[in-house]
Amino acid sequence: MRPFLLCQSARGCIKFRLAIRWLMVLVCLSCLPAFADDSARSQKRVAGLQVDVPAATAAGFEVAGVSDLIGNSESSSGIDTEIDFNIESATDAAEPVLEVVPEVPPEPMAIDSGYWIVSTENSPQSFDDSLPKFCAVVRRYEHCRGVRAASLGELLASLTPGIPVCIMVHGSFMDSPSVVPESAKTWQWLRHGAGGRPFQMIYFRWPSWKLPTALINIDIAVLGRRASRNGFYLASLLQQLPPESPVSLLGHSHGTRVISAAAHLLAGGSVEGFCLANRATEPTGQRIRAVFAASAIDHDWLNPGERFDRALSSLQCVLNLRNRIDPALLLYPMRHPGSRRALGLTGLTQADRRALGARSSQVRDLDVSESIGCRHIWPSWTAEKSIAHRASSYLFWPE
Repeated sequence: MRPFLLCQSARGCIKFRLAIRWLMVLVCLSCLPAFADDSARSQKRVAGLQVDVPAATAAGFEVAGVSDLIGNSESSSGIDTEIDFNIESATDAAEPVLEVVPEVPPEPMAIDSGYWIVSTENSPQSFDDSLPKFCAVVRRYEHCRGVRAASLGELLASLTPGIPVCIMVHGSFMDSPSVVPESAKTWQWLRHGAGGRPFQMIYFRWPSWKLPTALINIDIAVLGRRASRNGFYLASLLQQLPPESPVSLLGHSHGTRVISAAAHLLAGGSVEGFCLANRATEPTGQRIRAVFAASAIDHDWLNPGERFDRALSSLQCVLNLRNRIDPALLLYPMRHPGSRRALGLTGLTQADRRALGARSSQVRDLDVSESIGCRHIWPSWTAEKSIAHRASSYLFWPE
């Protein structure tokens, strides 16, 4: 009788695990219509922002939700356990084709007249035996004028030394037509938090769009790896900024993985066996702070010996905005057996702080659960102006 009972118990356990996995997939798929509605509503709001609609298709926007966070099929040990997917084939063929807007001669511009959009859409998204090459696609958004084509040289020449540069990095599942309304919301949100202090904004767009499927873990695995790889391009951009200008990096969801990878590379780390080319061997004096919102990385990936263990060497400090009731982050540990909880859900644990030692003081956890509630997508954050105020010392470098 006892072996029979043990067998029955094992079968029940297997059935329970299968039921949980199917429930996770059904929850994700049931949310997709809502995300599509959000994207459609955002596109309809473009006219309200006085954006040049044809030019708006030259950027991208987040349709992030539960599927953005639930996993990336990687272990927290820093060793890649993912299937080697073809990253370039992950881009959904149904995504609208980008319309190239003719470049016009630059005009003198005020710091608060608009912002820059830097895209890695033309940069390699799958690595071969050569180092990744950053081929930036740059656009300028001017308030009441819309979007025009620009160049990286124009962007760099426009930056005022000493004025903070704030770089926003979005999360996964962003389609091309929607980045203009969402980046405009981000700009207004930052202006509200700045309280009149000057800053220069760059919206960093990476190819994160992929139509979610029933195999959601594989979708996230593809996009998680792509986020790490785009850390090379963010690091390359940071290397070209004026060292006199302090930098703040604002990341949402998988955007925090892009930032973590970039900071890790700048400090001499490697991602997928590649190191950053032309990395400065001597300190440049560049000052960088970071703000993580709904961070989709394992809570221990900044620890010694883990995936991004050199990241804190490049960052003065990190403000981790955690939401303990984020529905997507609650599913994050279910992406594969033995995976860790998300940094955006738990913050650093006591064990993490012991492992980090003195560096643990560089990371501050701030619970914003009451403000954000049971939500994950970035528009939920930009709707809360108070959070921009609470993060202002990290974003705008007050004296």
